[in-house]
Amino acid sequence: AEDRFRLEAQPIVPLNGAVSGPKFELLLRMTDESGDSVSPEKFLSAAERYQLAPAIDRWVVRRVLATLGERTDDLTRLGACFAVNISGQSLGDQDFCSFLEAELRQSGLPARLLTFELTETAAVANIVRAESLIRRLRELGFGVALDDFGRGLSSLTYLKTLPVTTLKIDGSFVRDVIGDDRSQAMLSAIVQLAHAMGLATVAECVESEQIQDITRRLGVEYGQGFHIGRPTPLDQVIASLVG
Repeated sequence: AEDRFRLEAQPIVPLNGAVSGPKFELLLRMTDESGDSVSPEKFLSAAERYQLAPAIDRWVVRRVLATLGERTDDLTRLGACFAVNISGQSLGDQDFCSFLEAELRQSGLPARLLTFELTETAAVANIVRAESLIRRLRELGFGVALDDFGRGLSSLTYLKTLPVTTLKIDGSFVRDVIGDDRSQAMLSAIVQLAHAMGLATVAECVESEQIQDITRRLGVEYGQGFHIGRPTPLDQVIASLVG
């Protein structure tokens, strides 16, 4: 109601030297009445407790479409792509899919400018609606990433059901790859599975050059984390991209 949310963008970069347009995940931030930042863990957990996540998702969608819409031509020419998170509660909201489709159509934003991210645990908990939403987004031309992949116990069971385009590998696998043969073996297996299914892979939590080198050697295509780039206000990111 007071518009005290803001969006930041964290870069997602190719690890194998491939040429790619700039990619980012959009992250939500909040300020309190005094203008100080509130940690996402605090306000998102409160939002989920009081069933406010769908309202926040709607705010995010509208703000993203409005912000990107101001520089659509420039961003499209650059091949930029921005990932928007969808909460588990929105998956459980029977009206959210219709809302999202209507907003996307009204914006006229090219599909290649956006992808959407759903966590694996949220998708599995709402598998029917998750599959329906993912299929509709894919029909409209948007990419969909399964976030935190590997954290849940049902990853493989549902992976063949959900028509996603990207697997974002859970940070718990990525952080432990240094000197941990088991973590490396599991990460390698996820990459091989993704490639066999024609899916792109993103390693979350790339926090050092050594982690980046290992994930690249294991075949992960993209990386995201503080070593690669920290979140920056979206307006600043767009300004730096298009001048």
